[in-house]
Amino acid sequence: MPQIEMREGKVLKLINVLSRKVPSEELLHQDKYISMMMTWLKAKGYQTMGPLIMYSSGVKGVNAEGVPDIDTRIMVQLQNSHIRLELPYKFEQELRVTDCLLARFNDHPDKLQFATNKLTLYAYEHDIELTGETYMVLLEQQADKLLADVFMPTKTTN
Repeated sequence: MPQIEMREGKVLKLINVLSRKVPSEELLHQDKYISMMMTWLKAKGYQTMGPLIMYSSGVKGVNAEGVPDIDTRIMVQLQNSHIRLELPYKFEQELRVTDCLLARFNDHPDKLQFATNKLTLYAYEHDIELTGETYMVLLEQQADKLLADVFMPTKTTN
C-alpha cells in the first residue's frame, strides 16, 4: 500500500524561476500551457534544470463569468539568470518559501489530491494555519506513477 511521507518545517528554495500564469478558465488545459512554455524555452535556447513546479494559491474569489479565481502558475528553474523576458512570463532570481509542510507522493497521478488532503488534515489536527498556497514539485513521471513533493506554507505567528 502506498504511503505518503510527511514532514514539518521544510524550506522550498528555487533559483532562476520562470513562471507563467494559467488563466482560471483554462485550468483543465494546463498541459497546453506547459507545452507552450517548453516550446518558448526551446525556441529561445534556454535550458531548464530540475523538475516542473505547479503553483496554486487557492480560490481568491469568483470572476464575472462565475469561474473561481485561482492563481495557478507553471514554474521551471533555468540554468541561466540572464534572459530576455517577454509577457506573459515572470522571472525571479530566487524564490524561498519557509516553514512548509511537505508530503512526498509516489503513486498514480490521479491520486495526487491525497497528498494535499493529508497535509490539510495534518494542519487541522495540529492547529497549524496554512497560507492556502501549494507548490507541487513534479520529480518523476512514468505512465502510471508520479513522484512529487507537495509543499504547503504555514502562516507564522509572531
